[in-house]
Amino acid sequence: EANARLVGVGCRTGHSPIPSPVMELKDIPFVPILASFFWGSNPSEDVSPETCLASFPILTSPCLSGMLVKLVGIGIMLGACLNKLPLYINVLKTGSVAGMAAGAVYGETIMYANAAFYGFLRGNPFTAYGENAIMTLQAIGICFLLWKFKDDPTVPQKERILAIIGFGLYVFVVTVILPPEHYYLLQASNWPVLIYSRGGAIREIWRIQHTGTQSIIMHIMNLGGSCVRILTTIKEVGWDMALLSGYILSAGLNVCLVCSFYIYRKNTEQFLKSLEAKKKE
Repeated sequence: EANARLVGVGCRTGHSPIPSPVMELKDIPFVPILASFFWGSNPSEDVSPETCLASFPILTSPCLSGMLVKLVGIGIMLGACLNKLPLYINVLKTGSVAGMAAGAVYGETIMYANAAFYGFLRGNPFTAYGENAIMTLQAIGICFLLWKFKDDPTVPQKERILAIIGFGLYVFVVTVILPPEHYYLLQASNWPVLIYSRGGAIREIWRIQHTGTQSIIMHIMNLGGSCVRILTTIKEVGWDMALLSGYILSAGLNVCLVCSFYIYRKNTEQFLKSLEAKKKE
C-alpha cells in the first residue's frame, strides 16, 4: 500500500514513478541477443529464448543442452582455426610436401566447401557448419603450399590455372544456379569426394610407406571433430542423414589415417632425418 501511495504521489506531482528494484533479464542490454543466439534456432518445441530466460539461472534440461551444444560448436570452430597449423609449420620448416597427393588436396577443398555451402544455403546455425568454412580457407592455403613445394614432379602452370577457374565456376553454380530442392546434392556428392580425398591420402601413404610431413595432430583433430559433429548435428539440426552420413564416413576414414601414423612411424622418422640431412648439405 505504501508503494502504491508513493507511485500515486509521483504521478500527481509530475515525477516519474519509483522503479521496481528487480530488472527482468530480457531488459538487460545484449541478453536478448545472446538468448536468441543460444536458443533461437533450436528445433525443439520446448526451447525458445523466452522460455529459457524465464527459467534462468536454473535452466531446464532442453535449454541447458541447447546452450552446451552451441558452446561446443564454438569450441569446434576455434579448434578448426588451428587444425592445419601443424601441417603449415611442417611444410614451411622442411620445404617438403611429401605424403600429399594433389587430388586428395583438391578433393578435400571441395569437400569442406560443399559442407559449408550446404549449411549456409539451408540456413543452419553457423555453429553447426562454421568450421567447414574455416577449413575451406585453410585447404585453399594447402593448395598453394602444394604448388610451391611439390617437386616430384612439380605442379604444371596449366593445372594451377584450371584449378582456380574450376573452383570459381563451382562457387558460381552452387550460389547462383543450384535450386533449393537440390541442395542435398552438395552433401550427397561429398561421399565420393570424401572417399577420393581421404582415400587418396591413404593410398599415397601406402605407396611411399611413410606419412611424410603430414601432422598426426591435424588428423586426430579431424577425427575428434567428426565424432563430436555427429552429436551436435543431431541436437542442433536434427536427424539430417545427408549431413550425418558424411560425418560418420569422415570419422571412419580419419581412423585409417591416424592408424597410418602408428604403422609407418619408423619409416617416417627415417624420412624426416634424411630430409633434415639434405637441408644441412
